[in-house]
Amino acid sequence: MNDFVRERDAAFIHFVKTDDMSKVITYCKKYGVQIPRKRNVMAAGVYKAVVATASIPEDVRTMAMQKCLKIGFNPMIKPYDYDLEGEQDENQSD
Repeated sequence: MNDFVRERDAAFIHFVKTDDMSKVITYCKKYGVQIPRKRNVMAAGVYKAVVATASIPEDVRTMAMQKCLKIGFNPMIKPYDYDLEGEQDENQSD
């Protein structure tokens, strides 16, 4: 598990700092993670993951938050906005 986390963090940090998605794609393929077709969706997912990952340095997390907002996505992960089937929960409001 340590390799998984170390490789993930390295790939995510590289992407946030350089906008080069190649290491994230390599990581996803290695671990069987599905890759979205749209680059901005993939980028937003990575940015959101970075913001929520305590093992990533704070300056990189801040940069990821700013970049996520810049491409038009909310950088926060709100797990209770969706039920287990992926449908939006009607009882939740923004």
